[in-house]
Amino acid sequence: MLVTVVNIYAIILGGFVALSKYGVLSSVRVIAQLFSFDIVQNLLMCLVFIIFSSYSFETYASFHSDSYTNLTFEYIFVVFLAFLAMLMENFRAPFDLAEAEAEVITGYTVEYYGFLFFAFLFSEFLSLWNGILFFNQIFLSGASLFY
Repeated sequence: MLVTVVNIYAIILGGFVALSKYGVLSSVRVIAQLFSFDIVQNLLMCLVFIIFSSYSFETYASFHSDSYTNLTFEYIFVVFLAFLAMLMENFRAPFDLAEAEAEVITGYTVEYYGFLFFAFLFSEFLSLWNGILFFNQIFLSGASLFY
């Protein structure tokens, strides 16, 4: 859960380095949006901890290998909410207000080009990859899915 918070630091630093009041306001609005998404994601993780009665990924993988049914179908509502939380956390459609904000005002990445803009996009890619791996480990039996 702490890995998803790293994206907040990049956004706030990008907004303040832009030296524009619109960049700062944009970064503050996006951070407020991220905090609300983090609350949803953390509550869902607490629900997963209650379902499994454990914090260990090994317990999740052993539960999947021992049971004959997949956890995805048993707790489809939790899986759907976790998938939506992953989309919200990574600013994917329909929750892509941070990227669509550049049309409204300048946005927090307006003055970045080249490598700095690549750093923003790469951090979003790593955050999405982290969410996919986390979702796979908890709901789709993790590494045992491939063998």
